[in-house]
Amino acid sequence: MDAAPASRVANLDLLRAIAIALVVPVNLVGERVIDVGPTMNHVFESGWVGVDLFFVLSGWLIGGLYWRELGRHGDVEVGRFWARRWLRTIPPYLVALVAVYGLRAAFTDNPDPFDWRYLVFVQNYTGMPYWGVSWSLCVEEHFYLGLPVVLGIALRVRGGVPVALGAAALVSLVARVLTVPDGADPWGPQYTDTHMRLEGLALGVAAAWVYHCRPGLWPGLRRAGRLVVLPGLAFVATVPWLPLDVLNRYAYTGVALAFVALVVATADRRPLPLASSRAVRAVALTSYSVYMTHTVAADVYRRLAMDALPGVPPAVHVAGALVLIAAVGGAFYAAVERPALWVRRRLAPRRSDRPSPALAPVG
Repeated sequence: MDAAPASRVANLDLLRAIAIALVVPVNLVGERVIDVGPTMNHVFESGWVGVDLFFVLSGWLIGGLYWRELGRHGDVEVGRFWARRWLRTIPPYLVALVAVYGLRAAFTDNPDPFDWRYLVFVQNYTGMPYWGVSWSLCVEEHFYLGLPVVLGIALRVRGGVPVALGAAALVSLVARVLTVPDGADPWGPQYTDTHMRLEGLALGVAAAWVYHCRPGLWPGLRRAGRLVVLPGLAFVATVPWLPLDVLNRYAYTGVALAFVALVVATADRRPLPLASSRAVRAVALTSYSVYMTHTVAADVYRRLAMDALPGVPPAVHVAGALVLIAAVGGAFYAAVERPALWVRRRLAPRRSDRPSPALAPVG
């Protein structure tokens, strides 16, 4: 099942680039860099679906790493699994957190005290006085922490893997249906709380399980993905106009299913148009850094450029903000994220790729 790796990487790079391109305008509206009236602002704000695409991609990729290690070695070294994930994500996160708080203090006469909750990834449950985009990083860290434990238990039971992952996705849907009141703020707990946002991650891991551990089922799943991907994306396109209560309770599940179908339909096919381009690869490569820094860059641009030059056409300011976001994200990748990856390779290298004897299917 390792055929066509270059195609797979190229297409996933394209999806990463699309995801960050959806997310950035959400916060340009929030930072008042984009203001095109209530209706179009709302359409731009619906780019939050890009976060759900990131969740599905993360589930697919982290699941692939887990299932490959299990298939090659017969087990997964949980300590190494956690170490590699944390060395990948936490050092850049901490640097970004310090930068965010430092700039906030510099631009605010009476800044809030530093919030320790950001150090333990619980701010998505307790409120975020700054750096609002960090909620999704909390969700992913919680998921990475629990995933090998849950899968280790599920693998002991026949059929346990699909049941466990399906249950994780179902828990989020049921939690929203049972707890979100009518007319709730769309940016409330149902948007940020981990237990309400597990669908994309869990379904991404489930798709990776089929690909790596049930290869006989993969062609059928791929055909199904290709059949439903266009209707699924059509549903995603309706998100700005969904009734509020439907959005708050059910839309996340529909969006996750649509994006799982998209990943399944494209994961092992030849590169899509533009997928192999240098621009797409660059955007994909820096997407994590851009995600962590883009709200700060937009805020700085608004304060230093828009407030100082109010007569400049709005489109010019949007272009200027995007240039600054790309520059800051690229610099952060070069100065922080890439060195963190180098440290990870030294401190927590991958296990040997030497395959173990043939193993029975897992889960």
